[in-house]
Amino acid sequence: MRLLKSLTIGFSAAVILAGCSAEGNDQGTEYAPNMYHSVAYEPYSQITDEDAGRWLTSIEYPATVEGGEGHAEYYNSNRFNPNRMNMRELPANTVRRNAQGWLPYRIPNDSTGLRLANRLKNPLDSSAQVLAAGKVLYETYCDHCHGAKGEGDGKVGAGITVDGVQKSAYAGVPNYKSDALRNISEGHIFHVITYGKNLMWPHGSQISPEDRWRIAKYVKTLQK
Repeated sequence: MRLLKSLTIGFSAAVILAGCSAEGNDQGTEYAPNMYHSVAYEPYSQITDEDAGRWLTSIEYPATVEGGEGHAEYYNSNRFNPNRMNMRELPANTVRRNAQGWLPYRIPNDSTGLRLANRLKNPLDSSAQVLAAGKVLYETYCDHCHGAKGEGDGKVGAGITVDGVQKSAYAGVPNYKSDALRNISEGHIFHVITYGKNLMWPHGSQISPEDRWRIAKYVKTLQK
């Protein structure tokens, strides 16, 4: 009896270990195959055969034709598009929109553009929620140079003192409360965040238009 039990255990172990082997096109025995085979739409692949991968299908997919059988595991086409395409090209001259429906910022990065930007009106209100969000964004993107109060004394702007000598890679960061900047508009601030100016590098690719307006709104509170 003990010998039979040992043989049974040994044979079972051998079967299990044999199932773990994998080489070439033989991937061995798979537990929960859906974890290994993605069924998500792939933009650049096109499998229109609804029976592709039937051998490993473990999910009951809906039938594409009334009375028919659901598609198999590898089918990844969109039957609602022409030729069952997954990806379709955008129409000519398509422009990216944000959640607010705003068009991309088109004012040019030159002295004329800066004068035009000075007339822009911030589309956001001055609610506590907008200002709180602007404060968080300012602390993330601006504080290190312009300082917590906008006085140009951030750690990058002020630098550090080494052997009694102050050193900074960005000496001369402007003070928002200076006479030269106290009356700049929120549009001016938005424009400079977008394109940069003097020592400041552009941040248009890092900060969304809505967040730039939030920062501009908060900067004006620092100037009061």
